[in-house]
Amino acid sequence: MERLQRHQKLIFAIIGGAVAALATPPTNIYPALFIGLAMLAFALDDAPSTARAFGRGVAWATAAGIVGMRFVPDVVQRFTSLGTAAAVAALVLLAAAQSLLWGIGSAATNLVQRRAKVPLEVAFATGTLIALSLPSVFAWTPAGIVCPWTSLVQLADLIGERGVSVLFAICAALLARALKAALSTELRTKRFRQTIAYPFAAALTIIAVVAAYGSWRISSLAKQSTTARTMRIALVNQAVGPLDRWDPKNHASILQNLQALTREAEARGVDLTVWPEAAYPYPLDHDVARNPRGPRSILGRDLQGPILFGLITLERPKSIGNGQLELNSRNSATIVTPDGAIQPSYDKLELLWFGETVPLGAHLPWLRRIFQKSGGLVPGTEARALMLPREGGDVRFGVLNCYEDTLTDVGRRVVREVRPNVLVNVTNDAWFLGSAEPELHARLARMRAVEHRVHLVRSVNLGVMSWVDDRGIEVLRDESPKASTIIATPTIGDGSLTVYARFGDLPLAVLLTITIAAFAWRASWNRPQGDGAEKQAVDKNETSASGETRAGS
Repeated sequence: MERLQRHQKLIFAIIGGAVAALATPPTNIYPALFIGLAMLAFALDDAPSTARAFGRGVAWATAAGIVGMRFVPDVVQRFTSLGTAAAVAALVLLAAAQSLLWGIGSAATNLVQRRAKVPLEVAFATGTLIALSLPSVFAWTPAGIVCPWTSLVQLADLIGERGVSVLFAICAALLARALKAALSTELRTKRFRQTIAYPFAAALTIIAVVAAYGSWRISSLAKQSTTARTMRIALVNQAVGPLDRWDPKNHASILQNLQALTREAEARGVDLTVWPEAAYPYPLDHDVARNPRGPRSILGRDLQGPILFGLITLERPKSIGNGQLELNSRNSATIVTPDGAIQPSYDKLELLWFGETVPLGAHLPWLRRIFQKSGGLVPGTEARALMLPREGGDVRFGVLNCYEDTLTDVGRRVVREVRPNVLVNVTNDAWFLGSAEPELHARLARMRAVEHRVHLVRSVNLGVMSWVDDRGIEVLRDESPKASTIIATPTIGDGSLTVYARFGDLPLAVLLTITIAAFAWRASWNRPQGDGAEKQAVDKNETSASGETRAGS
């Protein structure tokens, strides 16, 4: 019992992570996210050392990852020969690896709370921003997970997905403060309203104000869209299995099926057809400028175009010394126009770790060559607009390839450099058919539309195809396991930049830094002259507590 009591906050963190993950599909209990975050904040409050705070953050995020990614073992067993035990182990390892980000954020929370003497609300907000700013395999955020509650995320065009998540963290810290007081205060004392009711009411007030603003913003944007130009875009799901796509004997039938779906869409009168990621089954040279002739022709018989399609492009062989050549390729998207011209491609900027590249492979070519000795996929070097001539001015498409539409930084880079009128995502989610991953992917993608106030259309193979408007609302969606086409009519935006597109997370980071500095200055000003002994005691406490962290506390 004594051991259990000593680790009660660690246990609280683990339970909180599992609770927070209930906000993910298929359970979709969105209030659970706030409760789970509050339980993490409570576990971190007054942690005796940075090391123990790190451990609690890791425990919380590992539990959240195991529950939120519970589809992983099924996917692993479907495509490998691994048994149930190994598949579950893969899930735990993945969740633990992802949890390091929240461990770092939790350590930062503890550090600024103890050293700068800032309130838990500021400390937890800072730690959350740090955790969400670090690179990860799956960039899931509190705001992205609950974005179906669209009124709660409308501030994203001002402060971004991370900023909205920081607001949620502040609310969670207030709830944690109220919980702490409730566990240590007699409910009938005169201090009840100050210590319990006030923080709880403050958290609810913040959420209510954010929701009220969001409702007003949604209404105002709806009125603005009534006079805007639109276009008809066909989104194609060719329903090709993940292994079938790479079998050469299937390539001819895959292309014929894509052309048949496109022919049906053009008969309904569309301005553009979009094929998913790597849908065109044959590789083309990276500098290709014309539609291939013969059976590999993209337009094919009776097709007018234009078609925006995903493909693999091949770079020219590159000498890497010792008589060796490196043959690299890119995960690309481009447009073929009715006259057969192919535009310079947009190449995926951020390759998926482990699936497409080794971590940091884009920055450390020597590391990539260890695992890809003869070459492999390499990232693009610039964001590039795909253009479609149209009356009233060319339409500029900003492409987000595969999971890039879940990445705040990639979305912001593309928007800043391209100034798109419409965002287009091409994805192949066939590997995760029947799991919660396609829904999670689609959910996070909606945040790009809100951050940049631009319509987003998603052409997905065996996933969630959707049209998302500039309010983050799914106007149209299709998740059929069979070949299908939907027609979206997105608004053609003016290419202007939102506040978040211009400044990113910098204003929020500066605000938190100034706040921390102010509290640190006040703490140093009020610190007694003999505080050196106290500091030594704190450092000694940290040293002794770090030993407990090895046991997971």
